[in-house]
Amino acid sequence: MISMLAGMWRKCNLPALHLRQGAGKTVFKIPLSLSRTEYKFVISVQLRDQLEEKVRRRLEVDRGPGSEGVYPIVSQYYDSPERDCYWEKIRRLASRRKIRVRMYGSETAGIPPAAFMEVKHKLDGEGGKRRLQIPVDTARRFVAGEHGVLRDMLPGASRSTRIIINEVFDLVERCGHGPAMQIRYDRCAYTTADLNFRITFDSDLVCRSGTHALLPDDPAFSDEILARDMVMMEVKSIGSVPYWFREWAAAACLCRQSFSKYCTALERHDPTLRKIRCAHT
Repeated sequence: MISMLAGMWRKCNLPALHLRQGAGKTVFKIPLSLSRTEYKFVISVQLRDQLEEKVRRRLEVDRGPGSEGVYPIVSQYYDSPERDCYWEKIRRLASRRKIRVRMYGSETAGIPPAAFMEVKHKLDGEGGKRRLQIPVDTARRFVAGEHGVLRDMLPGASRSTRIIINEVFDLVERCGHGPAMQIRYDRCAYTTADLNFRITFDSDLVCRSGTHALLPDDPAFSDEILARDMVMMEVKSIGSVPYWFREWAAAACLCRQSFSKYCTALERHDPTLRKIRCAHT
C-alpha cells in the first residue's frame, strides 16, 4: 500500500514523499516551501495604529513592494464546483491544498505589478505554499481560462517549476478546480532582517464572486469580508515567536483566531456555496 501511494505521488511529479514508520503507523511528510507557523488576529483600526507604532521600533518595513511598505493585493482563489477546498477547511482535513493566483502592486502608483501562481498547502497544522513567479499577462490569461500559457512554461523549466505547474494542473484537471472567488485588500508589512518573523496588517478586505478579469489594484470590489473599521493582523514565524511580541499580545489582550479570508468570503458572498448549503438543509 505504501509503495503504491508513493508511486502515484511520483507519477504526478509532485514533491517527494518522506515516509516515516513507527509505533505501528506510517506518516507521510511532504516538503513544504515557505513552511511557517501563522497566527491571526482580527483587530480594530485603533488597535492596529497602536500596535503598528510599536512594531516600527522592532521590525523593518518591507519595502520590496513600495517605498512605504503599503501595497494592494488582488488574488484569485480556485475551488471545485462543490467547494471542496471550503469543506476540507471546515472539516479540518489533515492535508489540504488550494490554488491561488496573486497580483501585487499597481500600474498607477509607481510599483510594478508582479504575479505569482501559488499552491497553498496545510499539512498536520503546518502551513506552507509552493509559489512560482509568472508574467502578469500569463496570470491574467490563465485566470481567463487559457491554461495552455502555463503549460508552455514547462520546456526547459527547472524541477521546482515543473513540480508546481504539474501540481496546479493536477488540481485543475483531475480535481476540477476553477475560479471561485477574488479577494482584494491593502497590506502593510514588517519583517526581521532575516525574514524569519513577519507581521502584516491587511485592511479594506473586499471580495467578489463570479468570473472577472484578474487585474492589479483593481478597485471594482464592493462585498466586504470585514467591516471597514476592522483589520486582519497576521503573525508569521519560522521558529519561535519573539518574547517581546508575546508580551505585547498579552498586554493588548490579543486572542488568536481561526480566520480564513477565502472561507469567510464564500460564507458571506458566494451564491454557489449558498445553494449547496440550502440543498443539504
